[in-house]
Amino acid sequence: MRSYSIAAWTSVGRDRASSLLKPRVDQIRRFDLLQSLVLGGAVLVVVLFYVWQHIQVVRLGYQVEYLAGERAALIQQQKELRLEVARLVSLRRVEEIARGQLGLTSPKSGQVIVIE
Repeated sequence: MRSYSIAAWTSVGRDRASSLLKPRVDQIRRFDLLQSLVLGGAVLVVVLFYVWQHIQVVRLGYQVEYLAGERAALIQQQKELRLEVARLVSLRRVEEIARGQLGLTSPKSGQVIVIE
């Protein structure tokens, strides 16, 4: 029988042990990589959600400012239109148009009939 040294047996044992453990180490490394990718993906999703939310808040702020300005302009236009309506239905204006353009005059005392 051949005699092998203990170093040779130990070396063979290491090679055999490393070949048996290598798939397990690869599995652990793959699991760590997968775990890191999932964690990184989750962090990325959270950051993207935060950025999207912030952009939406800024956009809505601009929209609120625009609508507030538009509302103020519409309120001013409403005031002007109410003033114009009040001017147009004024009795003095109606009387001036009746006398000037239509040639109407005030009724005399016998021309007015009061119905109760």
